[in-house]
Amino acid sequence: MIAAITGEEPDLCFFLGDGERDLQLVQERFPELAIHAVRGNCDLRSALPSFLVCMVGGKRFFLTHGHLYHVKHDPELSDLSRAAKENTADIVLFGHTHIPYIQSLDGICIMNPGSIGSFSEASYGVIEISSEEFQYKIEKATGKGTDRP
Repeated sequence: MIAAITGEEPDLCFFLGDGERDLQLVQERFPELAIHAVRGNCDLRSALPSFLVCMVGGKRFFLTHGHLYHVKHDPELSDLSRAAKENTADIVLFGHTHIPYIQSLDGICIMNPGSIGSFSEASYGVIEISSEEFQYKIEKATGKGTDRP
């Protein structure tokens, strides 16, 4: 995470759960960086919300780890899509599966950036928002940073 943040220099970071201790290390390393975060199924005793709706750059984001929306067992992502529509989201970000995923469903961008943790195909998502549009992509994590996370 530290290498990705150092390389990308984002205005904002989204944390989609699991590894709240890593999140705390990032907050200490980058105290000026705004971070929107939700808890994951492995973040025991976390005070973070299970989902979060926020406006960024004129776009409405719905963030969740995904376990409460059955993302591992619902290839259609119907529960997640329903929640996105109920919250009038433009962009949905979720985790839990550790598998990168980008799809546009009914005009809603749904993205799982994968996992930047110690998995064989570490990745993260990048979203760029301009006044007219937004672009999104998944990047492979280089792991060049010496610090963990």
